[in-house]
Amino acid sequence: MFTDRTPQQLLAEVYDAGAAAYARYWAPALHRHAVDLVAAVPPPAPSTSRTVVDVATGSGALIPALSDLAGERGRVIALDRSLGMLHQAPATHPRVQADAAALPLHDARVDVLVLAFVLFLLPDARQAVAEAARVLRPGGWLLAATWGDQVGTNADVVVREELDAVGAPEFPTLARSDSITDSPDRMASLLENAFTEIHTWGRALEARFDRRSALAMRTGCGALGWRYAQLDPATREVVSARAVERLGSLPPEGFVDLSEVLLTTARRR
Repeated sequence: MFTDRTPQQLLAEVYDAGAAAYARYWAPALHRHAVDLVAAVPPPAPSTSRTVVDVATGSGALIPALSDLAGERGRVIALDRSLGMLHQAPATHPRVQADAAALPLHDARVDVLVLAFVLFLLPDARQAVAEAARVLRPGGWLLAATWGDQVGTNADVVVREELDAVGAPEFPTLARSDSITDSPDRMASLLENAFTEIHTWGRALEARFDRRSALAMRTGCGALGWRYAQLDPATREVVSARAVERLGSLPPEGFVDLSEVLLTTARRR
């Protein structure tokens, strides 16, 4: 039933549908790490400005930090394949619907390009890296956030099991790039042809949820949210009621996501 749409279109549809829940629950969990990544770039010198591009901007949570990085007369451009996500982003900066693998930008015009929590989602992250290399000026900064070991939470398991129990459709299998983005060595291999000064460091996500936010997030966005949305209203109520009961018995640590975040900085050769 999905043969009429590309994987990129399907992924955009999933993010369109889950944009509000993503912005409310998941984006804040990622924000601290993305901000620390941006902080690795020195601020602009006085009286200078930068062009900064946030590829796959999501809900635009990074835009304030990127505005500081651009400088008073600089500009920040927010791009995303999902129109629903772009609607969540601040309208104070240009918002452009575009694919990470086909950026609507001129060669060598960008000073800083951000690929936060997107490379692994793409069918081939190498295409997005090639586009980043094309639009960045020599010496320009590439900032990327990817996943190392993804462990999720026990709360995620509860929601998944309840969806399985009612026969919710499986999420379509889409090609991803985890296998070339999930370690410092693999990130170095991905970037080394066009970039230098590549540095990757890891840390735990340490995202903490509770019964309400965990259920709202997992039924509102992402793969589990997509599965939940395929159910009729009565079956959704069954899933929610069963999940709420089971989530109530989880200890606090059952709501903590300790997945490994990898943060990478590099300079265009």
